[in-house]
Amino acid sequence: MNIVFHSGAFDLREWRRAAQTISPEFQLLAPEDVAIEEIDVLLIWRPTLTDWTQACNLKLVIGLGAGIDGLLRQLRLPAGVPVERMRDAGMRQAMSEYATYAVLHFQRNFDQFRQAQQDKVWLPHSPYRANRETRVGVLGLGSLGGAVAQHLSQLGYSTSGWSRSGKSLSGVATFAGETALDEFLGQCDILINMLPHNAATESFLNRDRLSRLPQGSAVVCVSRGAVTDENALLEHLDNGHLRGVMMDVFQQEPLPVAHPLWSHPKVWVTPHQSAPTQIEPALREVMDILRERGLV
Repeated sequence: MNIVFHSGAFDLREWRRAAQTISPEFQLLAPEDVAIEEIDVLLIWRPTLTDWTQACNLKLVIGLGAGIDGLLRQLRLPAGVPVERMRDAGMRQAMSEYATYAVLHFQRNFDQFRQAQQDKVWLPHSPYRANRETRVGVLGLGSLGGAVAQHLSQLGYSTSGWSRSGKSLSGVATFAGETALDEFLGQCDILINMLPHNAATESFLNRDRLSRLPQGSAVVCVSRGAVTDENALLEHLDNGHLRGVMMDVFQQEPLPVAHPLWSHPKVWVTPHQSAPTQIEPALREVMDILRERGLV
């Protein structure tokens, strides 16, 4: 079987080494190693080559990341070829760690400490809410969002989650549908945006919805940049409605040098690293998918 690996972000050599530790027969090919008509499976992420319509033997495409909506818009494939995404690949743990750090950042007043350091002011007393008194809301309860919500609940946070359709998660108060959105937003001290990007979520976190958050709340953006209206976000930071924002995803990546998010005193920027794909877990998951489909 010819499994072709193509990515403008990942190093094929690293993935090949990891594949060999899983199985000596697990061979990853570069696109130039095989005629396009002979490709059976395509592993792909942030491609530089998007036209695969001549891959007439292609049986399956696997996107090597959590969200594949953008990937699907980019790719040209033969009709009927199924596309799967990574279900975990170590990303649930990584995203839960990032979310925990972000929540602690605001819960324990590290934003205030940074400003105090810059002002050379000693803060001898900085009270903070206990976990059970800190209301964390997760916007989007898919595979990663659900894992984050349950992780935070297990740490003792007052955790809620919103999704378009009803979900049931242990320890998490769930809200569903447009009619419950305002109620959900109105009780979030810290909102973690984990909505996928699609036509329905374009600029979902806009000026109006951000205004529904309590005064002095914080926002964590870890899904896709297009889900958040960055201008509205900056407006609510400047008018004092929002306490601060931790951002890992942006409308344009890399974030342009002149963008005001870089230098805003209430914004913490990380370069889309909240939940990077873990190579060995990802490859083991690829093998599981291939077995499920009877391809190995």
